[in-house]
Amino acid sequence: MENLEYWKKEWIKVGKEYILNKNTEDKNIKVWDESSKNYDETVCNNRVKDVIENLKLKGYINEKSEVLDIGCGTGSYSIELSKICKKVYALDYSDCMLNILKEKIKSNNIDNIEIIKANWNDINLNKENMYKKFDLVISSLNPGCYNPNSLLKINEASNKSCCYIATDGKSKDDVLEKADEFILGKRLEFCGVSDIIYPFNILYFSGYRPSIFYTGTTWKYKTSYEGSVNKLKNRYKDYLDKYEIIDKIEKFVNREIKDGTFYHESKVTLGVITWEVM
Repeated sequence: MENLEYWKKEWIKVGKEYILNKNTEDKNIKVWDESSKNYDETVCNNRVKDVIENLKLKGYINEKSEVLDIGCGTGSYSIELSKICKKVYALDYSDCMLNILKEKIKSNNIDNIEIIKANWNDINLNKENMYKKFDLVISSLNPGCYNPNSLLKINEASNKSCCYIATDGKSKDDVLEKADEFILGKRLEFCGVSDIIYPFNILYFSGYRPSIFYTGTTWKYKTSYEGSVNKLKNRYKDYLDKYEIIDKIEKFVNREIKDGTFYHESKVTLGVITWEVM
């Protein structure tokens, strides 16, 4: 119990520095609505195949499975799961993300995905008839589940197994590393709320026996001059009152931009946790 409380407190503590945790729900919805415009071309989906194959090998999904995809976004997992499973429930609170998924469902003549527009943290599972309803519950790179309560709530929705995907706490982005050095003179450290170490230990010390494997992916970004300047201003928001920071941001973007577009990519390793519910 002592170890469990330690990891819960540590995750909550690091989450206090996470920008989305400081926003209102309405502001976060706007963030995801805006992200939906180029989400699919930004986030490489090669990771999805690795996860699906692992779930099949473990026997967690088959043609009889009913699956809940929490924070489904534009449907990277929902679409692929629908090819295998009996029914997929795709849950998100961003209308723009869900609208893209609806278009994919329509264009691919998919008839076994049901969309749920809701905030996972607000759902009363008993009231919505979702308690122990699903054979598999999956949450991938979902900031709404970057805390102990939201993580453990996943167990309440599943009658068999769960899958939780987050980062390994490390990433590699050569352009942003150069930006850090040019603008700040040092590598910028982030809060690490998405690090898989927190949910893994919370599950382990809660009595579950989680398995974990790692898979690599790449996130590709391209923005206009204005968009990239604004993005870097947000990255260095705690330093904007420092001398020449904005000037340095603009100089860096001018140096790196090509044909009116600012490119960079992050190489990320994801931790994929799977476990059976009790």
